Amino acid sequence: MIPASPARRRRREDYPDPVYWVWRKLTSVRFALKLIGVVALFALAGVVIPQVPPQLAGERVAVDQFVDEQRGTWGPFTDPLAEFPWFYDANGGIFNLFSQPYWYALVALLALAITVCTVSRFPPIYRFVRRPQRRVPDPYFERARHRVDFAAPPDAGALAAVLRRHRFRVQTESRDGAVYLFADRFGWAQFATFVSHLALLLLVLGTLLTKFGGEEFQFWLGEGQSRPLFGTGGERQQMLVVVDDVVARFNDEGQALDFRSAVRVTRAGEEIAIGEVTVNGPLNAGGFRVHQAAYWEHGAALQVRAADSGQLLYSETLLLDQQFFGPRVRITNLETGAVFAEEVVALPQAVADMPDSGYQLIPLGEETSLALILLRDPEGGSTFYYSRLALPAPGTTVDAPALTAAELRLFEPPPSAPRLRIYDAASGRLLAEDVVTLSEVSPEERTVARVGFIPLTDEETLAVGFEEGGSESRFFYFSEREATQRGLLEPGGRAALGAFELEYVRAEPDRSVQGHLAPGESQRIGRIELTYLGAEPVYFATGGGVPGAAGETLLLLERFGQGRTASTFDARGGEGVEIAQTTAVASTTAGSTGSDAALPARLAIGLGGGIPRLDLREGESAVVGNYEYAFVGAREFTGLTVRRDPGALIFWIAIGLGILGLATTFFVPRRRVWAKITPDRVYLAGLAGHAVNLRRELVRYASEAGAPDADTLLDEDWDDE
Repeated sequence: MIPASPARRRRREDYPDPVYWVWRKLTSVRFALKLIGVVALFALAGVVIPQVPPQLAGERVAVDQFVDEQRGTWGPFTDPLAEFPWFYDANGGIFNLFSQPYWYALVALLALAITVCTVSRFPPIYRFVRRPQRRVPDPYFERARHRVDFAAPPDAGALAAVLRRHRFRVQTESRDGAVYLFADRFGWAQFATFVSHLALLLLVLGTLLTKFGGEEFQFWLGEGQSRPLFGTGGERQQMLVVVDDVVARFNDEGQALDFRSAVRVTRAGEEIAIGEVTVNGPLNAGGFRVHQAAYWEHGAALQVRAADSGQLLYSETLLLDQQFFGPRVRITNLETGAVFAEEVVALPQAVADMPDSGYQLIPLGEETSLALILLRDPEGGSTFYYSRLALPAPGTTVDAPALTAAELRLFEPPPSAPRLRIYDAASGRLLAEDVVTLSEVSPEERTVARVGFIPLTDEETLAVGFEEGGSESRFFYFSEREATQRGLLEPGGRAALGAFELEYVRAEPDRSVQGHLAPGESQRIGRIELTYLGAEPVYFATGGGVPGAAGETLLLLERFGQGRTASTFDARGGEGVEIAQTTAVASTTAGSTGSDAALPARLAIGLGGGIPRLDLREGESAVVGNYEYAFVGAREFTGLTVRRDPGALIFWIAIGLGILGLATTFFVPRRRVWAKITPDRVYLAGLAGHAVNLRRELVRYASEAGAPDADTLLDEDWDDE
């Protein structure tokens, strides 16, 4: 019978080569550094290159739209970045980096490498800390990097006492007629590397927990609105976020300096948290953190009631997230003084040869239109032009052929027209003075005549005009009823017209035909007066569900260039916050000045189906058919992010451990000292980190132990420095 061979320890040769190769790579510091470099490179790319918002990362249409928006920045590199790594459908590629499989593969490989490296290094480091080398050969005291020798102090045990006072663990032994000493300080600092490794593993774990176990909700809420977090029908207790107040503070340029919201959170009908939230000041509620992520001051509260019973049928605070920029104009009837309209005019069409512009045609009559034009300049300002055109205005749309600057007579000087005075012939009293607008008529032979008409009485009209030929023009007049009342006049000349007397003062530019206006200026155009009040944005939204509407409803809010922020903010459960106010000024730029509006906000409601548009001031209501529409007021919106992050605590622990491990490694290095003490001389040698001048410390220990030649050693030490 053959005896069984004794068990032996398995060697590397007993394992297949691939297993050993993988193990060697995972335990290699060089491989770990390369892997950390690759992960850091991808992380840097994710910071530099804009990323798809997390809530849209899984929606293919939203990802494609986000990528298309980046083409203006990344140009021809957009598609390669979006398709990386090119051998599978990357769904956004680098633009959606933190949702890619290779990213999680890199993170998992890094975690595996850290784990394997930690496991493989722990036994030797543990032995190195618990059972350090206590003996060194005598030649070591002559070749060690950190060494010193000095005359033996009177008390042989003084050196050990000094080292213990400096928190060394000291062990001594006697052999060969000498005393050998080993001192160890901060031996436990060797374990700092495992603390750093643990921090890295916790970071990876926190990342995975956040990705696969976290929840995030992002939404807009207006003042007085609420939103549930979860869908109905589940086992979870429903949580409700309620916004009581939203407020912001602006500078004079309209930039938000601070915004915050008063928020309540309820669960199963019970209030569990209340307070104010800011961007950096979240509210903790039931394991969730509520942050304010954005602010929007353009919202409107609309209510609809049954006209007969007063029953509330509709009550919503609507976010107006679309806008157009246009001139605010006032049109007044000169005869009655009534204001036809005062509003911001949308400019749906760009001038054909001036893309950074817009215009709108407003009908003045069956064959006459008034063009309102706004040109934007490179500095961000705008200039308002107007032009009276001999063409109908059927309601210009972006599909209609665009007019050119020449067709709109944008930069032409206004045509000449006569300034006339009409007097009462009997008393000489001045009855009227004005510049008479002339219209062109068909040329006959070589003469071009431009004619205008002045009503003298209900039955008599006087025709006046210029007859132009060559470089000269002559002013003429004639009456259709009296053939004798016609002729030519020079500037300053007068003519008798029965009960009236006509004076031709001079020729002037006719600004009622075309020109430009500064904010606050007015111009008479026929029977109306056009006043330009500045350019500003108007915010609107379209949607359904409003009672009485024929299809989608258009809601358009005018704030008259001003924001509607409160002067104080009293957050329930928090301290009051003072909100500075600025002086209300007429604004010609987009955005709010942050002041209380000089005029109440106005909401325009387009119900469609031929129903006239409703214009309601804040607090007003109007009845249309069976419904009463009430504009409750302008409202502000807060953009909230509600997040449950199970990895957040682990992240903070990892950061703390990482700082502790690095600080221990760099600032608490281990020190080991060996000593040989003879009756005549003491020899010291030691090991420490590269940043430690251990020789200087050894000299100090010798001095404190009472070495007779300590002063000489100190001088030598400083000389070496």
